[in-house]
Amino acid sequence: MTLSSDTVATGSRIDRLGQYMAEHVLATSGTCVCRRLDSCRQSVLGGSRGASRPEAAFAAGQLSHVGHHYDLVVDGVPSRTLVIAMETGRAREGVTLKERHAEVMQSASLAFTARNPHMRGVTSALRLAVGRDPGADRDGEHLRLDGVRSPVHLFDAYAMANMRLCSAVVSGTSKSLGNATMSQNCASHMAATINILEPTLCIVQGVEVHKALSALMTRRRQLAPHLEQARIAGVDTLVAAFTHPSAMRLTDHWGRLTSAPYLYETVVPTIRSAHRLITAN
Repeated sequence: MTLSSDTVATGSRIDRLGQYMAEHVLATSGTCVCRRLDSCRQSVLGGSRGASRPEAAFAAGQLSHVGHHYDLVVDGVPSRTLVIAMETGRAREGVTLKERHAEVMQSASLAFTARNPHMRGVTSALRLAVGRDPGADRDGEHLRLDGVRSPVHLFDAYAMANMRLCSAVVSGTSKSLGNATMSQNCASHMAATINILEPTLCIVQGVEVHKALSALMTRRRQLAPHLEQARIAGVDTLVAAFTHPSAMRLTDHWGRLTSAPYLYETVVPTIRSAHRLITAN
């Protein structure tokens, strides 16, 4: 298998996504400019339309991660993977594309076992997306790309976007207080992100995330229990839908390697099928 990446194409996508976000979500000044911000904030914190919730915290403007080698090419075939989760669940506001990239690459510098369950699940999914097996070994996380001297970590060869570009949590915790209003209000931003990034594979983490994304999906065709082909924002892509890697129920939890039936019985065969379909094109 030969691997390469089109960094020029990726750079163009990052620029276009940055421009969109600056105009519609987070201005270069650091101010959240989303026209639906007040609606989302009120749906969480309350106010004139309902009782206030002093225990709630709302963090606005948390942008996406796009790896510098996102436009991966496997045996001559484009293979662009977008992981879609719900929200960061953090109280930090005004996170730019560049800062989000730095956060994800900081996770890449950690050993597999030192990452949180979410990022361990992401690691397993990305290994499968390039035709590898899940594992905790460091070598399996690095790609040898034609024309690139140093190995490239898988985290720098994918993108990750949240359905909600703001987070709502119980103050001092990561317990989500997000709601359907936030997901609906952010749907146009997700559509714009997918239109710009043109993923060949969307890996959806969470039942509620898939439900929110479904509102944007047309021309759907089920290929397997957890895999379908769909058009989203004018982009034809494969959609692999799973539980969240850190799901509370152990039968749905796949953010670890040992004792994780969901990983081996559901995630592995689904993403392997997607990989075969993409590389066969």
